[in-house]
Amino acid sequence: MKKVISIIEKAEAAYFATVDSEGRPEIRALLNLCNPKKYKKLVGKALKQEGEQLVLYFTTNTSSNKVQRIRSNHNAAVYFCEPEKFNGICVSGIIEEVTDESVKDDFWQTGWLIYYHKGKKDPDYTLLKLTSTKIEGWYSSKIHKFGE
Repeated sequence: MKKVISIIEKAEAAYFATVDSEGRPEIRALLNLCNPKKYKKLVGKALKQEGEQLVLYFTTNTSSNKVQRIRSNHNAAVYFCEPEKFNGICVSGIIEEVTDESVKDDFWQTGWLIYYHKGKKDPDYTLLKLTSTKIEGWYSSKIHKFGE
């Protein structure tokens, strides 16, 4: 699990997959809040380990298609990678919107004003929580599986 977390923390972006109403996957890049170099204030918050389970947080626009998809299908996956080493981790699980304003406030970063012009109270600011049900990765020339 140590290597899994290392890859997640080094990844520049998080590649986030949801499922549309016809069962097709859709993938897009999100800010990797688990990267401690980019988000020092979120260390210990954006990535939590509970045994072989991970809890990850992400931010997105409430008005985005992904939020509509999440509301109708809570299955999601996120992929993190070190492309130069061909190391990658796929975290699959259940995604939910965080509605607790104090948690959303705790995650807020002033640099996000470019996305959420009204600040942390912007109705277009959504915090997402992914709880893993399966973790699969490729590193050290081997497939690794957790939580199955």
